[in-house]
Amino acid sequence: MHEIYVMAHCLLNPAVRLKGLKPPEHSSLGDNIIQLPCPESIYMGPKRWEVTKEQLDIPNYRRFCRQIFQPAADTIEMLYHSGHPITLVGIPGSPSCGALTTSTGMEGGRLHETGHTHIQGSGIFFEEINRELEERCIEFNSME
Repeated sequence: MHEIYVMAHCLLNPAVRLKGLKPPEHSSLGDNIIQLPCPESIYMGPKRWEVTKEQLDIPNYRRFCRQIFQPAADTIEMLYHSGHPITLVGIPGSPSCGALTTSTGMEGGRLHETGHTHIQGSGIFFEEINRELEERCIEFNSME
């Protein structure tokens, strides 16, 4: 069976990326793609500021991420049980869609130039995706 790639939204639509970020490198993974919704763009809009994982790690945002993932989760579950392997494709360093690395370090407060670092781990949206797929007993790989 053909592998199904479940991709972060901005890999296919860079218009939703945070203003000022370069478009992601587009890799040719094949034609079997499920494009995830962009949780940050939907939740905070296109004029949002850069944030880190700690700033998004609130119950309401996690609930929102689980909710917007449900239609894709149903499709993934049906495809998986039809024999298709599943691979999640995330964005390196993203506080929401990092599959293997995410961002940390901003503490909030008044606007000023500040830095952040990238650490191993998943972003909030991908943590919720992982949890949902594991609850549905769906095996999957992750990549960035």
